[in-house]
Amino acid sequence: MAETVDQYMADLEMDEQRQWTAKFVTFMRENYPDFEEKISYQIPTFKFGKQYIAFSNAKTHFSVHTLDFELVSEMKNRLPNAKFGKGCVKVKFKDEDAIPELFDFCREIVARNQVG
Repeated sequence: MAETVDQYMADLEMDEQRQWTAKFVTFMRENYPDFEEKISYQIPTFKFGKQYIAFSNAKTHFSVHTLDFELVSEMKNRLPNAKFGKGCVKVKFKDEDAIPELFDFCREIVARNQVG
C-alpha cells in the first residue's frame, strides 16, 4: 500500500492512470503548494481547512473527490459525459477534453472553501 503520493503514482499499472494522476498531482502541487499532501483512503489527497481534493482511478475512468457536494452537482451541466457520485466526478480516460474543466473544478473547490 502506497504511503506517499509519488509511490501511489509509481504503483499504478495502467498508463492512462499514471498520466491522468500525474497531471492532476502536478496541477495541485504547482497551484496549491501549501496544501497538505497525503494518502487518505488509499488515494492521493490534498487537504486544506476542512475540505479536500482527492484523485482515484478505476479501469476505465479517473475521479476527482471533494466534500463540496453542491459543486459536484453543478458539474453535471458542464461535463455531460461524466458520471457522478455524491462527492465525486468520474471521467473516462478517453475524454481528455474534460481535463481543463476538471482543473477549473479544482480551482472552484478551493475558491469556495478557502479559510480566511
